[in-house]
Amino acid sequence: MPNTGNSTPPTEPTLHRAFNALVEVLNEHQVSYAVIGGLAMIQHTRLRTTDDIDALLTLPQLRMSVFFESLRARGFNVELLKNIQEFRDHGLTTIQFENVIVDLLRPAVPAFAHVLDRAIDSHILGQRVRISSAEGLVVMKLIAFRPIDQADIQDLLAAYGNALELSFVFGELDSIMEKDDPRRLKFESWVRNIAGVRNAT
Repeated sequence: MPNTGNSTPPTEPTLHRAFNALVEVLNEHQVSYAVIGGLAMIQHTRLRTTDDIDALLTLPQLRMSVFFESLRARGFNVELLKNIQEFRDHGLTTIQFENVIVDLLRPAVPAFAHVLDRAIDSHILGQRVRISSAEGLVVMKLIAFRPIDQADIQDLLAAYGNALELSFVFGELDSIMEKDDPRRLKFESWVRNIAGVRNAT
């Protein structure tokens, strides 16, 4: 099983500064969050380059304004009304720190809330942070299912094998897709062929 304690990606200094500033604001406002995307994948699978930051977080509407204002004060390019409206109404907004893109996601569906609930401790770029578990990443990537997500799912299956808690993954899939959904069928095939689990469901 991969070590989620101290992996550090080979990234540009700007990403370090952006990440440190984001974590400072999250901690300052006591926000429940999980780092997802490429930075989380690095902790679970292999080192690779990444130039953006993705975080899943819960934020009461009454605290959104002060949260985004704090991000702006730390050097992020924030359009206050636009970012609040996107985050509140669509569950996703994008801000920027110099050339670093930061996507902030709200758990707008129960599956994402469960991913947030299962976040684990790790260290990224010198910071002690919360990241998505491997199972949580699989669920989110099965929903998105872009080519890069499919590759990441296979990397996670190869890294964890039968140590992956498949009961959680399939429990979430039961709530969001049919048994014959092509995404699920492909995942079941990967589970059998990559992780070596015969009873994939």
